[in-house]
Amino acid sequence: MLSSLAQASKAVWDYSAEQLAVFRDELTLRPEEIEPGHAHVLEAAAGKLRGFYSLLRRPDGRLELEHLFVAPEALRQGIGRRLLAHAIERARELGDDRLVIQSDPNACDFYLGQGADLVERIPSSIPGRSIPFLVLPIPARCRDLARD
Repeated sequence: MLSSLAQASKAVWDYSAEQLAVFRDELTLRPEEIEPGHAHVLEAAAGKLRGFYSLLRRPDGRLELEHLFVAPEALRQGIGRRLLAHAIERARELGDDRLVIQSDPNACDFYLGQGADLVERIPSSIPGRSIPFLVLPIPARCRDLARD
């Protein structure tokens, strides 16, 4: 169900059938790959999925926003911002002060608008294409600072 939503969401960017086939494995989520407490699904009435995200602890210890997808029919309704805000809060709870994001080039402006910094462009799974690698600082809250 999540994999289907991710693939439908990716398809809104007018990728070719060949490109979408390359992405298919990357967009297939397997339950054993998602750490407990590292994902969130946003549903509408009647259980219809509106979007989801998942976090991944990388081998270097950094927390990555591995997936964030919004159902095509729910785009431009603030769902992405709500999911990202939830992911930021979860990362804060896990003790992280930043999220790393390997973004689709079409979604880069969204993350930049939410305070992320573009660090570099890295090779994509599609030859000759690169993707943005961003870092999103997680601001401290005053009540967190009061505990120090």
